[in-house]
Amino acid sequence: MTFLASLVAFSLALPQGGAPAASGQDPAKTVLNANELKSLRDKLAKFLSADMDYGLAESAKDRQRASKDRQKSREAFDAEWQKLEKRGNLVASMPDMQAIFENCFTVARYPSSLGTLRDLTVKEDGVTYSLLVPKSYKETVPTRLVIMLPSTTAVGATTWTKPASYFNAATDKTAALNNNIFQVVHGPSDLEFDPVPDYTREGAEAEDDRRHLSVFVGMREVIAQCNVDRAGIFLDGGRGSSAFAVRFATLFPDRFAGVILRHPTPVDDIRLGSLSNLPILLIRSQDTAKDFAAVEKALNDASPGNVTVIDASDEYPFRASADAIDAWMAKQHRSMMPQKVVIEPNHDRFTRSYWAQITKADPLATSQPDKKARLEVQADRASNRITVKAVGVEQFRLLLNDSLVDLDKEFTVVVNDRAGSQTLQRSFKKMKDGVVLRNDWGFLFSVEFNSTVAK
Repeated sequence: MTFLASLVAFSLALPQGGAPAASGQDPAKTVLNANELKSLRDKLAKFLSADMDYGLAESAKDRQRASKDRQKSREAFDAEWQKLEKRGNLVASMPDMQAIFENCFTVARYPSSLGTLRDLTVKEDGVTYSLLVPKSYKETVPTRLVIMLPSTTAVGATTWTKPASYFNAATDKTAALNNNIFQVVHGPSDLEFDPVPDYTREGAEAEDDRRHLSVFVGMREVIAQCNVDRAGIFLDGGRGSSAFAVRFATLFPDRFAGVILRHPTPVDDIRLGSLSNLPILLIRSQDTAKDFAAVEKALNDASPGNVTVIDASDEYPFRASADAIDAWMAKQHRSMMPQKVVIEPNHDRFTRSYWAQITKADPLATSQPDKKARLEVQADRASNRITVKAVGVEQFRLLLNDSLVDLDKEFTVVVNDRAGSQTLQRSFKKMKDGVVLRNDWGFLFSVEFNSTVAK
């Protein structure tokens, strides 16, 4: 049984719901004190770790020993939860839930030298990448991850610079080397990144899947090996991959804390609305001066107030700007619960962002430009109201928690000016399962709301 399957199989071992809400409970403050939160967090981490060990055990003897450890840690967490939940409704308190789940996954000590760039291969997926874990790294402390996309050898070229050469040219002898984990993506030799795929062409879908896998397979492996800060993952686009970085971010915006574009180029052929909550850093240089203003405006329109510009003071890939980039990253922190979410899909398969998802919509390829699927949702906790504006969408899903609406009360969902009232029951199990399935301790949602859009 895999780690993931094992955790899901034993979900029922953990608390299933919340206690009655405490009268006057402040949604902005924790119910528990720092020591109590640490105690619950430590017990949850031990349970998850013990369950992983059980799932990975091969011999009957090892499984028996691991089963005892898992049972013991499960009972310890459950007992602590039941005792502390008398203080108030913990599932309703998002500050408590965030503190309890923060850094809940245990990783082993990094097995190789720190501060050294290593080339790695994932044989079953045929993906290679390079990885540097900084000398300051500790397996108990979440660390930022920078995913560096490949760079071409020159403007207009279709060949990739050697990953180590590109990485060293961008980061050598800079403070960034000691503050971040770096995953350097190896660009497939037969595949460009920036051109927008024409999905009507045979093979285009498979090619784009290869681009996606070149990023996500390495990212999956890095998260398995290292303590990666789930709220501090950055996508760094280079020459020949910056336009892809923008498009990739529109498909998976809630995976990243920010996007860095070292070679900003026009992005006219894709929809940018899904970037509405994503900070973007642009490096302005002579190579991209011609189109820079237009690119900056397009991204600013999509993500108002979230675009930052740095003027290059040296040659590409701008090692002199490494410390400024690092300082910018330090200020960014992804939240899974922005009050407003916009989904403007660029692909029929990728239609989820933060706490909203389009589950059924008209195909993009056959829709008129002004009828292409679009979903805009906005939560107002003060009025306990969620407003939904949908175009070309038949069905959608919202994942909710008490940061977005007060689930102790009836809340209103307005879909294209049609209002309906809802009452939903929180589930700790659902929240915990979401964290485990996504391997993301910020993915904290206790209820799910599904709806259709009236024609």
